[in-house]
Amino acid sequence: MLEEVSVGKLPLRLDILLIRREAGQLTAANRQELGSLLPLLNRLTLIQFKGPTDALQRGDFAHLVGYSMLWHGQQLDPIPHNEISLVVSAPTVNQGVREELQLLGCEIHEHEAGIHRVAGPLPFAAWLVENDVLAQRGQAILSLVSRVFLRERKRIIQQLTDAGHLGLLYYALQQVAQFRRSGERFTMDHKDVKYMGEVEEELQMAVLESIPTEKRLQGIPPEERLQGIPPEQWLRGLPPEERLRGLGLTERLRGVSFEELVGDLSEEQRAQLRALLERQSGN
Repeated sequence: MLEEVSVGKLPLRLDILLIRREAGQLTAANRQELGSLLPLLNRLTLIQFKGPTDALQRGDFAHLVGYSMLWHGQQLDPIPHNEISLVVSAPTVNQGVREELQLLGCEIHEHEAGIHRVAGPLPFAAWLVENDVLAQRGQAILSLVSRVFLRERKRIIQQLTDAGHLGLLYYALQQVAQFRRSGERFTMDHKDVKYMGEVEEELQMAVLESIPTEKRLQGIPPEERLQGIPPEQWLRGLPPEERLRGLGLTERLRGVSFEELVGDLSEEQRAQLRALLERQSGN
């Protein structure tokens, strides 16, 4: 007889708790971008998330159901079961989760491409979301957490930029930077470290390109702004008088041959110019 049995090693928490908006309306553009996800969100929605290099394993869905019951039992105000939904967001619905649901006496029914309803002896409505499929369907926001993003980062970043989701790109960049600062601990716990450097660089470029030039250059000394720029590019676009400002006659004429200087002048004008230059040199 065992006096006490541990039921798990994972912390009793969920990745995300979404609270559905109680009032107000989304814009038509927002509804289109979140069209597949919006109908799944209840007044309270508990989401289990798997990143683009992670996969669902046997036990993941059972943990979500178990944790949701523990969470529900700790609420001070009673919440009807029909106001709660469970969502598993993963790159794809693989064989591991299908076998687990079969063991739990549940069935998967495709609601639409990339969205599956889980039917069976569950306390709350449950859904499986395949981010890879939704990314292929053009769902820009969910494509950011899909395996498609690993292959087509530039296209998706540009798509999000064009759609005005710069705030989302800022947030993604912050998360990547935070993960990379975790150092060795993050490297040991995650499989997607090798992608982080490339993703961070491309997100940085997208963020920088969205910032007006004058704001990017604020606080940067002139010498630092010109680093890496050849001198001929510094002067490109400046009118001749601006290029020569501050230069004496000798500096202006340095490297210029007499023939280049006189150009189409007549012989008389050349003689006058030569005499003038000789007087200047004598002074």
